[in-house]
Amino acid sequence: MRLTIQGAFLFLFIPLVLFLYLRQPLGPGLSIALGVVVMFGHRLVAAPWMARHAAERCLWCGRHLQPEPMVAQDFSPAIHVMSAGREHRMTACSPGHRDLAARFLTFIARYRAPIAIGIFVPLVVLLLSSLFLAAGRPLLPQTWNVWQFRTIVAFTVVVVSMAYRTVPRADEQLRSPFPLHNLFLLGIRNTLWVFRLVGAWWLVAGAIQLLRE
Repeated sequence: MRLTIQGAFLFLFIPLVLFLYLRQPLGPGLSIALGVVVMFGHRLVAAPWMARHAAERCLWCGRHLQPEPMVAQDFSPAIHVMSAGREHRMTACSPGHRDLAARFLTFIARYRAPIAIGIFVPLVVLLLSSLFLAAGRPLLPQTWNVWQFRTIVAFTVVVVSMAYRTVPRADEQLRSPFPLHNLFLLGIRNTLWVFRLVGAWWLVAGAIQLLRE
């Protein structure tokens, strides 16, 4: 329970960054600057936390593991993942969860380019437009700036949260082109449910806004 609470607390920094980027409560300039600081500072805390507890929690479901989580003599709980230029030794609580985690990591590694485009291009547009707004030269109305980010990112993460199951077999060498610690905080499965629920909400809200306009 202690690790679950810690992981959830560290995960909350992600919606905090989104709140600063999208709502901009301190004005566009200061909100974006603070969001960038929190985003990069979060890695300095979350990545070491993952390294300390990687052997104690299932990468897929986030469940705390017993000292010897072997459920069969031929099952090794280790999941070796290359991320950020180094190999991380993660853990699974069962062969099924190891397979699901491996298939998901295989999917995001194979389709890292379109996933990155679907996340980082609208993010760059959001940040640049907000900075121009702070300078008094908006590139596009802030309402539509927020809309493009939420809609494109939501579509991307909702698709990813379901399409990984199309991978029939995981690669032998697993890689995570995106920060592995963000997936570890809640466990991949729980993180995907956040993607589905928030993404669906953003898509519905975006469609309603489009119809009203």
